[in-house]
Amino acid sequence: MGEGLIRRLTVTDLRCLERVEIEPARGFNIIAGQNAQGKTSLLESIHLASTGRLLRASADRQAVREGCEEARVQAVVLPADTEVEVRLPRIGRRRALLNGLALPRASDLLGRLPSVEFSAPDLEIVRGEPAARRSFLDEETAQLSPACLNHLAGYRRALDQRNALLKQARETWLGAPVFEPWEERLVRHGNAIRQARRSFIDRLRPAAAAAHALLAREEALDLALEEADSGLEPALFHETRSGDIARGSTTVGPHRDDLSILVQGRDARRFASQGQQRTAVISLKLAVLELVAETYARPPILLLDDVFSDLDRHRREALVTRAHELESQTFITCTEAEQAGEELRRESALFLVQSGRVSVA
Repeated sequence: MGEGLIRRLTVTDLRCLERVEIEPARGFNIIAGQNAQGKTSLLESIHLASTGRLLRASADRQAVREGCEEARVQAVVLPADTEVEVRLPRIGRRRALLNGLALPRASDLLGRLPSVEFSAPDLEIVRGEPAARRSFLDEETAQLSPACLNHLAGYRRALDQRNALLKQARETWLGAPVFEPWEERLVRHGNAIRQARRSFIDRLRPAAAAAHALLAREEALDLALEEADSGLEPALFHETRSGDIARGSTTVGPHRDDLSILVQGRDARRFASQGQQRTAVISLKLAVLELVAETYARPPILLLDDVFSDLDRHRREALVTRAHELESQTFITCTEAEQAGEELRRESALFLVQSGRVSVA
């Protein structure tokens, strides 16, 4: 095994977990427990240490255990016993620390403990709205190229400011000089985001197609970035400004783009069956697993949340087999350990979760 392995994980007051400390296996780890007992929260703690973000979309204060002021996650990472820590206060900003020293931003953890996560909500990447696909693009692009985060944050700030001005201009006339500084930032950051997305898709496309070919030999998977306009430049925002004022929102830019996912040349969202959509999502995740391993020259941690109840045996085995081949440290949640199958159960460490407490079986 290489770098980026969790030797010890300590979780304090995160959701329903009061105090948990585990030493996971280097290979497979099964986290078993009934619903609402804390197994997904344990998985979320690893995702938090890896990315600086919560796995479930919620405010930080909602992730702090009731009656507590702060949630903490600490991971001791091999080979150098580096300590990664994230603190979520009920009031204030989350903080990330590396060997006890504060990092400027929690997102600065990206790349130190790479991970790939797959859970049932990821099916929205194929069957959901464009926002789910943009989130997938931006989250994975940022993991492979953390510098992209600056452009994403800069674009969001400029977009919020322009949209606020558009709404204001519906009531009070505002001249072009008020809009232009924010539009220039949208152009600069937006073009950088699109270039990063294009580069990511160029790498993802063949890897996803190859993974899909293993899962569905008779069907082809293809990807393409659908951009909302022909190219960002200041003149474009000038041309669309009056219409945007009427709508109260910005109608061009990467926040309006979409990822086209095609199975046999047809839009998977509209025409693929549920089985085909699941296969497409797994293919994307397997491709990301490959790209992260390639980028960091070590296998990422793989987080599989309750996938055994949602995927058939063929698709489950594809995920597990590739994790085994890459030697990824893997964490799998399920309601019953038997769902993992006898062979995988024999080679895995087993942790039982009940009422926010974790025990080793």
